[in-house]
Amino acid sequence: MPKIIIKGKSQLFFSDNDPEKTWRLKEKIVAVVESHIQSRDDLYTFSSQRIRNAVGDLEDVDVAFTNFSNPTDVFEFIQVRDRKNTAGRPWIEQILGQRKSLGINGGIMVSTSQFSAQAIRLAEHNNVLLRLLLPEVNENIRRWYKPDSIGIRNPIIKINKANILARTDKKILSFEADAMKTTENNILVPTATLGEYEVISLSRVFDVDIIQHEERNEELLSKIPTDGIFHKSAAAIEYKKPRLYLKVKSTDINLPDQNNVLPIGAIVFFIDVNHQHSDFPIAYRYKYIDAFNNEMLAQIIVAATNIEDQRHYICLLKHNVDGENMSLGGAFFQ
Repeated sequence: MPKIIIKGKSQLFFSDNDPEKTWRLKEKIVAVVESHIQSRDDLYTFSSQRIRNAVGDLEDVDVAFTNFSNPTDVFEFIQVRDRKNTAGRPWIEQILGQRKSLGINGGIMVSTSQFSAQAIRLAEHNNVLLRLLLPEVNENIRRWYKPDSIGIRNPIIKINKANILARTDKKILSFEADAMKTTENNILVPTATLGEYEVISLSRVFDVDIIQHEERNEELLSKIPTDGIFHKSAAAIEYKKPRLYLKVKSTDINLPDQNNVLPIGAIVFFIDVNHQHSDFPIAYRYKYIDAFNNEMLAQIIVAATNIEDQRHYICLLKHNVDGENMSLGGAFFQ
């Protein structure tokens, strides 16, 4: 019997590297869908990302995927064309040239209309994936999701900054991370091999040591009214025995032994918390199609609401896993 697998992407991060070119909503939707279709975890997506090409010039891409907080280490990029006209061969040629100059093998092109037959042949010959993001009728969505809204029953939490206390032999040093820094992989977790570490983000630390920790979670939420308003709060973790480490620049803190990996003694997160159970009306319905064979890759619903006068979105999608089973996933983003 076919199975439905529910999976979240807690490590999908949206980052803006150019304040003059912000994310478009359809770019974010495509990034969410592709992050679920891919097998990789801990994805970072940057937009608009400027990647240095073979001659040293910077080129813009709509969406860039990387496993690391360094946006230059990109393994795949996506270009999204939101136009009414059919996407033709010249756009494919442009992306092929860009892919070669950037030295990136993975490339996906998404159109919100159609691709011409010439464009499809050229892309297929050169191993460029083509997708269509098209409106979906409600009747098809209701086969797997009947409500007209998406409910959120967990608290909505935004990390504003974090303070890290790290130890040296002689003193305790304080380091501050803003909201963007908390999404970067800069926290070290020792592995079974001496001197080797797994790298995670402060957001991941918050998720594991606060949200998934029953006592700390209850302590945090017990202070927050269920009035639908974001409330400022703080959550602290003390590590009596070193479990996490911070890599710093030795020159910045003048460590004589050049040991720039310091044990973390405590982390304080400064956050905004909304503890109200909410239902957000569905605003958009899409289908995501493989342009080569017209296979349905995913169906997507997007709900929208204003929180503190800022537009927020909840994206829920159903996508195929192996032709028989399907998976449900999604993301909450601003």
